[in-house]
Amino acid sequence: MFVVLFEVQPHPDLFDEYLSVATLLRPELEAVEGFIDNNRFESGRTPGRLLSLSTWRDEKSLIRWRTQATHYEKGQRRGRFEIFADYRLRVGEVTEDTHPPADISRRQSRYDETEIGASKAATVLESTDAASALPTLDGVRGLTSLERYDGIQDPHSPLLLASWTSLAHARTGIPSRPTLRCRNVRVIREYGLHERREAPQYFPDVA
Repeated sequence: MFVVLFEVQPHPDLFDEYLSVATLLRPELEAVEGFIDNNRFESGRTPGRLLSLSTWRDEKSLIRWRTQATHYEKGQRRGRFEIFADYRLRVGEVTEDTHPPADISRRQSRYDETEIGASKAATVLESTDAASALPTLDGVRGLTSLERYDGIQDPHSPLLLASWTSLAHARTGIPSRPTLRCRNVRVIREYGLHERREAPQYFPDVA
């Protein structure tokens, strides 16, 4: 399985426009072979920052979406040149998932990692029980950043996104709990509005 961690900061006056574009693209997204799910979250620390978390059966499925015409014209191009003040996009392969989707193979196909990003791995933490709090990870070795996000579609579905210097640190830094869904991700590509060295396609620079 692959995930896309898309952290985006729309221009304040275009925040609602971003959500409108996402709604417009939703039927196209759900029609892509190999698409599993997509959820959006809002940062609990940084006003206006959003996380779009999408899950894919394999890398080919993700490529199908990236090259889909409506997504390219109305999502990627408009986002980059009109809507986004900044963004960070990470593509990675799920190496462990404590609550995986049914009938989805977890056979790994990529063992390379980003050469640009300081964080070579990420962990997505979600509670499977609304009464259970997410863990605190302050001071855990190898942790480069930690962001809490709250669900937009479901405000009662918080998420922790932890970033690590290595996959080994990700695997040892999270406490095991039966009510905690934990997905470790090997980050294979990272790029953003201005840092494009690992981006899969060319776009002109943004001023």
